[in-house]
Amino acid sequence: MSDFVPSPSSVKFLPRIESLRGVAALCVVGYHVAGLMSESAPRGMADAVIYRVLSAAWNGTGAVVAFFVISGFVLARSLDANSDPIRFVRNRVFRLFPAAMAVVALLAFLHWKFGIYVGYEANFSPVNVILNMLLIKSDINGPMWSMTVECAAAPLIWSSVWLFKRHGERALWVVVAVLFALSFWGAYVNLLGGFTNLTPLHAFVVGCLVHFRGERVASAIGRKATTPVAALSIIVFCICGSRHQSGIVVMLECLAAATFIILLVWQPSAALFRPLDTRPARFFGAISYSLYLLHMLGISFAIRLLDPLGLYANGMAISAVTVLTTIVAVLLTTPAAYLSWRLIELPAIKFGKGLYRQRASAPEAV
Repeated sequence: MSDFVPSPSSVKFLPRIESLRGVAALCVVGYHVAGLMSESAPRGMADAVIYRVLSAAWNGTGAVVAFFVISGFVLARSLDANSDPIRFVRNRVFRLFPAAMAVVALLAFLHWKFGIYVGYEANFSPVNVILNMLLIKSDINGPMWSMTVECAAAPLIWSSVWLFKRHGERALWVVVAVLFALSFWGAYVNLLGGFTNLTPLHAFVVGCLVHFRGERVASAIGRKATTPVAALSIIVFCICGSRHQSGIVVMLECLAAATFIILLVWQPSAALFRPLDTRPARFFGAISYSLYLLHMLGISFAIRLLDPLGLYANGMAISAVTVLTTIVAVLLTTPAAYLSWRLIELPAIKFGKGLYRQRASAPEAV
């Protein structure tokens, strides 16, 4: 008897997809910590190999690309069920902005009160703080550049679903091809300014294609090939993590993430996917957005607590320093991320959905 799942379209929630978000968020933490030690010389061959493997596995840019593919997939599922643009925009606003605004406000307060900042000291003038809260700029909290791209991608995702329903799969592949070609043009890549990078914008459209055509791909791969193909997608992801993030590398990361998601959703019985069912995976999946927003602050406190460069100067291997600092950064970030998820994210999402229900149930004007 086959374990192939014909269609997940009727499933309201896919827990493993959320868990995958958590894994991606943890990869971003490790990626940024590994970058701190990149200028330090390894202590021997073993240290060099372990550090390079960790840096490749913690492919932060690839993790962001995976976030974008997941967003395209999840939002296409939602729009396929209800394409109301007002509902779509409202849900996006209440999903992305409240937690992001709270984190910017927190960073502004910490800078004003204690002189604390993350990355480098940005401009904390009221106007710039507001621009960061609105996700127009991301210089106060660098990783929030991807939220700017998420906002810019909202009309692209809605249009992609409309295009597929009106003109079919080929239209979306044309969009992917155009955006991929543009990813080699610097003026396009840096169009939104600052840290914001539009190179992976096509990943959202690929995510939409995963929703509409993932079943067909999973069926073609088959149950027997699921584990080796999923493992190969992880290997490709890690290899890309050791390379310069060019347009081609980003596309490979995008396709690797799409393949893994397809198999995760439509061929779920593979043992490779079972770690995503564990309680830690589910927990970090639930808080992944706030963890992503707050992790630079956690890293900043971990550096103050541990002094990684001091540990290295005292003889600790850079791979050990990297792992230790990453663990401490995650431990310091997790409580704050949990509170943000519980007290800001969930109430905001609930409020946004409540507004839609009120609008849907309101009597029409006569």
